[in-house]
Amino acid sequence: MKVLTRLTLRNLKLNRKRTIVTIIGIILSAAMICGVAALIESFQDLFIESAKATDGNFHATFYDVPYKNKGLILENANTRAGMLSRDVGIARPEHKADPEKPYILVKAYDDAAFENMPVQLKSGRFPMRHGEIVISEQLAADRNQGWEIGQEITLSIGNREDAGQVLDFNEPLTDTEEFKEIKRESYRITGIMKKPRFESFANPGYIAITYLDESLFGSDDRVNISVLLDKPKEVYNVVPQMAEAAGIENFSYNNELLRWMGISKNDNYNRLITSVGLIVITLIAIGSVSVIYNAFAISVSERKKQFGMLSSVGATARQVRKMVHFEAFVLGLIGIPLGILSGILGIGVTIKVISPIIQSSIAGNGVSLRLVISPMVIIATVFFSALIILISAYLPARRAARVSPIEAIRLTGDISIKGRKLKTSRLTRWLFGFEGELALKNLKRNRKRYAATVMSLFISIVLYVSFSALITYGFKSTEMYYDRLPYDLGVFKYHDSSEGAEKFYEEVSSLEGIEEYSIVRSFYASIVEKDLENSRFRAYIDKYSPGEGVEEYHVSFSINTMNKEAYDKYLKEIGVESENYGSTGRIEAVLINKDMVYTGRYVEYKPADVSEGDILHLAADKYDEAAAIEFDVEIAKAAEKLPFGISYNNTINLLVCEEDFEVVLSLIGEENANITGGMFISADNPDRLAETIFDLNDNHFNTSVDIYNVSSTRNELAKTKLVISIFLYGFISLITLIGVTNIFNTISTNVALRRREFAMLKSVGLTPKGFNKILRYESIFYGLKALLYGLPVSILISLLMYNSVLNSFRFELILPWKSIITCITGVFAITFATMIHAGRKMKNDNIADVLKQEYL
Repeated sequence: MKVLTRLTLRNLKLNRKRTIVTIIGIILSAAMICGVAALIESFQDLFIESAKATDGNFHATFYDVPYKNKGLILENANTRAGMLSRDVGIARPEHKADPEKPYILVKAYDDAAFENMPVQLKSGRFPMRHGEIVISEQLAADRNQGWEIGQEITLSIGNREDAGQVLDFNEPLTDTEEFKEIKRESYRITGIMKKPRFESFANPGYIAITYLDESLFGSDDRVNISVLLDKPKEVYNVVPQMAEAAGIENFSYNNELLRWMGISKNDNYNRLITSVGLIVITLIAIGSVSVIYNAFAISVSERKKQFGMLSSVGATARQVRKMVHFEAFVLGLIGIPLGILSGILGIGVTIKVISPIIQSSIAGNGVSLRLVISPMVIIATVFFSALIILISAYLPARRAARVSPIEAIRLTGDISIKGRKLKTSRLTRWLFGFEGELALKNLKRNRKRYAATVMSLFISIVLYVSFSALITYGFKSTEMYYDRLPYDLGVFKYHDSSEGAEKFYEEVSSLEGIEEYSIVRSFYASIVEKDLENSRFRAYIDKYSPGEGVEEYHVSFSINTMNKEAYDKYLKEIGVESENYGSTGRIEAVLINKDMVYTGRYVEYKPADVSEGDILHLAADKYDEAAAIEFDVEIAKAAEKLPFGISYNNTINLLVCEEDFEVVLSLIGEENANITGGMFISADNPDRLAETIFDLNDNHFNTSVDIYNVSSTRNELAKTKLVISIFLYGFISLITLIGVTNIFNTISTNVALRRREFAMLKSVGLTPKGFNKILRYESIFYGLKALLYGLPVSILISLLMYNSVLNSFRFELILPWKSIITCITGVFAITFATMIHAGRKMKNDNIADVLKQEYL
């Protein structure tokens, strides 16, 4: 056996080019497996850490737990760690407060909660004892207070009440509410924290957090308990059981963190991730097996005479199999470690380059992308790479062991000539000439080698087009929402009168850098439908109502108006003269007959079956009376285009002129209409304009304003797409490189094995020009056959991916045509280049010497 081992090693040394190509294939395969695993683990780590920063490092929270029962949660066998918190109450400062944000929600955290809850210190320190407090940066910036670290403050803690009803902190500020003081507390400010995610611009106040001192608790006091579980994957089963055992009704999950940990109750999300992941893993496995399998198949084909000679002098089939397996072991021993190092190095360099982009777009909150390599990544890479090599070598080893000595020495099994099977059509001779016919007959008589080459091309085509489709569908699904928002900034004024908001929007409209804007006001109305079958709004009812069997169906409408400039521009866009509106004495509206609804996926549809001139009998609820106020609206135009600044909101949108809007308000009373709206802007520099608007508000209005920077979100999405593109196209490049390596190895070796054939043809008059023609025609036949099989399979896999994405998003099927065209061009370029390279090596061959070598 030692002799056979030495012979195998010597054969690897003598065939250095094939050995190197095979090792490169193994390196690329191992690098791809290791790189993908490391990349997944690194990004999962990034999103988990980001979720901890924004939503907290806990799995679930139990609310209003009696303090005496806390042990039932904290000491539960499933609990790894716990943290206590509670809402102390709503407070008002002792001195004059901001009239638009007069309240402070005081929370209390213990040490573990300060460490794990989503609060980030900006300066100072967190409270460490009773009587200390940390305030948000918005509260610290409030000029009405002028608070700073080290200052002693006194807060009145109590309830917000309106008409005897207690209001929650999140409810909007009302003109009639009162603050009922319960107690006073004094605190010393120890730090300023960044604005927590749970502090909204719409809240009538700010957040402050004090220290939760358990020594001051009575047994009947209530606390919230957040927990980290020993087995997070069981959270959705364990938490309800824990709540039931402790007699707790209210609990919630940290879904953001759990989702990035791979734990979700959303079947569509799980199905999407699982199905796409399985397709990706399958493509990797196919690509890896194909390149290594072909390398061993070629090796066995080249050494068939050698195996026959060894069998003739006593080598058993088992020993021949072991020779091939030992060759696989040696190549794997060299290729796998180099592949792992290459994968880690490649992903490490890539992460270092794109980490700044990631930090500013995807992650934020001080979280950065880092390279994470766990032992499982290395173990998985070694295991799967070894498995791929073993599978790849298995069939060639069996083939080598089964060969008979006489057949192997004579090489009669490589080429099997049967006239009927080699017959070609006259069209082939007419189109391609004698050389083309000869090339096609050669491919037919060498079916195994022909199939191996076509398979290499087929795999490369399928992998390239499939991954391109994956990228296309992934980007399309992320763009679906933001493509519907044509504006850059949404500006919303809170806690201000309608006159004050109107004046503010007018001031903003005069700022430099605004390309287009609209000022939108809206309120809701409805129609009650009783006859579902004949309803003009059947499509809407089917999407939003509970179904048949109810007596009444409520169809919701948004009554919208815009400033005159934006209104006139929209009418012009839909082909309507604005002069014809608002002059008939009737309330006329444009009905936006398009909506998008999420029913497990995003779907666009037409909510109404209406015509121009139809009358809608609408009703708006008047809050201080039992009866609703009714009014009629005539449909002057039905259009699908959304006006600038109006978006889908689960209602049917109607657009009226400002005059008609005021008429309706006069009927129902402006104080009862619950008007919402804002200003929507397209700008040449949205970020700079947003800062200018904030400055304008602080210097002249000093009331709450919220700006939704769609442009910033789009830019972050573009950065995210760039990062994803870098990784996925890098992955495609690696897949393509594996395919090119495979094709080069297969074609060049096949051409080299036909030295005797070409020498015989040259001996009977084949010219160099004719020789080159044969190679070119073979390249064409290789490419056409591979494309004939590869493109339909690629399109089929693209359809499977499309159906996977449809679990969450709905859009028209898009095939990656650019990638398909690139693939067609690339296939012929690769085959032609490889054939020419292999043919040049035989240019100066001596015919007699080649024929002698073949008969040795």
